[in-house]
Amino acid sequence: MLENDYALTGPTDELLVLIDNWLGDYITQPHEKLGRNGPVCPFVEPSRRADSLVLYTADWQPEFGISHMLQVVERAVEGFNAHEWNSRNLNLHGFMVAIPDLPRAAYGLIDEAHLLSKDRVVRSGLMLGQFHPECDESAARNIDFPVNRSPVPLFAVRNMALHDILFLHDNDSWFKEYERRQGRHYDEPDRLYPEFVSLFQSARARLARSQEQAK
Repeated sequence: MLENDYALTGPTDELLVLIDNWLGDYITQPHEKLGRNGPVCPFVEPSRRADSLVLYTADWQPEFGISHMLQVVERAVEGFNAHEWNSRNLNLHGFMVAIPDLPRAAYGLIDEAHLLSKDRVVRSGLMLGQFHPECDESAARNIDFPVNRSPVPLFAVRNMALHDILFLHDNDSWFKEYERRQGRHYDEPDRLYPEFVSLFQSARARLARSQEQAK
């Protein structure tokens, strides 16, 4: 448990089973609407095998609002950074925080907190995902597929990875952080997916134009 005003706690056995079934039946499986081959998230099954996907819960009360939801994100990031991981592979570290008592009417707070927190989280070299039963976040290769649907509201934190060009290319601030951390891989573009290279080069050109115009 984290020592702060908004402490995270361990999940109930019932919640563990619910999330485990969701991961096994959906997240680690292919889906015809993804727009690509492979599972919804290719890192989750290796992460589970490495015992490096952890789940906590955050309390929710009727009087809570966006400020508390932002604190939940803060605790999730702190928890990720403080956790003693069983795997040395940084790409396999995953930290989930579920909010099982969040009512349906408040699901939008998950999306709002994600939007408000993303700049700061990306600057720290992490990625933040938001999930809930009515989440409209679309798949990277199919805008008509709401990929981040989950049985209970939750946030997921992980390290930034090479494939995150798919999610960070269209924002100059995010791309600059991505380029700083992952740009070295593009020194040998023939070894990368052409889609990644195309997005990276387009984002770099756009950023250069923006910087030139700002002079």
